[in-house]
Amino acid sequence: MKHSILFFLTASVSITAVAHQPIMDMAPRWNGGYGIQTRVEHANSESTTWVEGVYTFKPSVRMTLKVPYVDGEMGNAIFAVPLKRYTNEGSLTYNWSITPSVRMPTDGGNDWDAGLSVSYSSETPGLYQLYDAYTLGDKTGIDINVGWSFPDGNGSSWFTLWDISAQDSDSGQRVLTGPVLVYFKRNVVMRAEYKVPAYDHDDEWKGNFINFGIGIVY
Repeated sequence: MKHSILFFLTASVSITAVAHQPIMDMAPRWNGGYGIQTRVEHANSESTTWVEGVYTFKPSVRMTLKVPYVDGEMGNAIFAVPLKRYTNEGSLTYNWSITPSVRMPTDGGNDWDAGLSVSYSSETPGLYQLYDAYTLGDKTGIDINVGWSFPDGNGSSWFTLWDISAQDSDSGQRVLTGPVLVYFKRNVVMRAEYKVPAYDHDDEWKGNFINFGIGIVY
């Protein structure tokens, strides 16, 4: 399991940055596991590069750090402590997670923001689901990923998912939706997603959302 089960990189602060946790929401699941991922997301006519890492003390306790860069300048980093409870029932595996977080003023400012996420995810040999409700600063939202997996039996798999992301903030409300494609092989995973506004009454949002990332765990 250590080098064959990886899922989903993941997620204004984007929903991907707030709702999803490295590496891929699910790995590493073993004591002392760690990993790093990088993502490039394009939204609001601006590209942001995220460098994100995770360390797993044990499957139920881990810590994560996400650091954004825009035009070579560091933004505000997000530190979180995902606390998970796993259940295995034959071919079904699911977990509940509570994730307290804090956004730190690593851009040189003075503002600190506290956050909290509550999520549920499950997987079977053919189906994956993730439901994540979160709040951070003035933003509150929900992110849903549902779709199919296609393992090849040799340690790699494709995932085709559909994402629905809704967010409310001081600047308004929006709902984005679109396809997600994930490929993993052993301890390396890639994720690409493209979302369009289904509902947009957010003064700070404009256009579509594109995200591509790659991660590795040990």
